[in-house]
Amino acid sequence: MYEMIAFDVAGTTVRDEGLVIRAFAKAFAFTVPVQWQERDAEFTQYAIDTMGQSKIEVFTAMLGRADLADKANVAFEGAYLDLVLTEGVEEIPGATAVLNELKTRGIPTALTTGFSRMTLNAILNQLEWNGIVDDTVVPGEVGAGRPSPKMLQLAATKLGVVDPDNCVVLGDTISDMEAAVAFGAGTRVGVLSGSHDRAALVAAGATAVIASVAELPNLLFN
Repeated sequence: MYEMIAFDVAGTTVRDEGLVIRAFAKAFAFTVPVQWQERDAEFTQYAIDTMGQSKIEVFTAMLGRADLADKANVAFEGAYLDLVLTEGVEEIPGATAVLNELKTRGIPTALTTGFSRMTLNAILNQLEWNGIVDDTVVPGEVGAGRPSPKMLQLAATKLGVVDPDNCVVLGDTISDMEAAVAFGAGTRVGVLSGSHDRAALVAAGATAVIASVAELPNLLFN
């Protein structure tokens, strides 16, 4: 029996449709407008390459100053939340069905993400997942985002996990797989519905790669 199955959010269980990159663009344009005009392609590519990591850590690495990173992160969260509320979010097809199946099987589930608590709560409310997912963790609650395993460790503690080797971690990014490796998850599943390709996910530690979250039950139970 699996002790915990942990999922990433954007690109893994929730369709992104470019909202994250659009929110990044709004944040850069607001925080460093001159740099954004000069380096928009570079900044955008870095945001894509580091998808899945804590947004505040990404901004800190790119802007080099804590005050600018904080300002950009606030702008990002505001922009993304506005996009979620005005345009809505959708599940990756099959995600809700998978979460319901796992609940029926009695397997605890968790969501970990690079978003803030406010943003994640807005997503959960729109998708009506509050009664389905057993636990959720954001970087601000552990002091670090991926590739640190701290979000997975907190979820595991809260859900009573005894051995991480009996856990499954699902994600679409390199940092998802790196966090899973650091956590010690025995099953690390990359999905091709988001940011990174099969080769990148395998190189980062994926033990299996599937097209989307909808294929997870077949992978685990057949």
